[in-house]
Amino acid sequence: MVYLLPAVEEAELVQDWADFEPAIRRQEALSGRPAPLPTETGPRGGRRLTARFAEWLMWLPDGWVTDVPDLVPKGRDPRAKQLHIIGNGVVPAQAYAAFKHLLELDAPEEN
Repeated sequence: MVYLLPAVEEAELVQDWADFEPAIRRQEALSGRPAPLPTETGPRGGRRLTARFAEWLMWLPDGWVTDVPDLVPKGRDPRAKQLHIIGNGVVPAQAYAAFKHLLELDAPEEN
């Protein structure tokens, strides 16, 4: 009997989240979106983080950064620019909570 390894495309569709499984499933349930694949094959054959996964981790809408047209010149990989933008961003829910807290600190107390 001969067993064949899955093609690269098939292997990339399988994700073992290991210890992170509960957290990933929780965010999927809360966001209503399945987690995208966290890594992809890079130009030299190694694994690298996908911008779409980083976008999902930040709770940004799907494509908020990763579907921006003309982010880099034609023919260039937009991943580095996308990760730079995502990394310099703020998780919207955290920003909301922070501003809400600050506004409540400054609000006059009612008697």
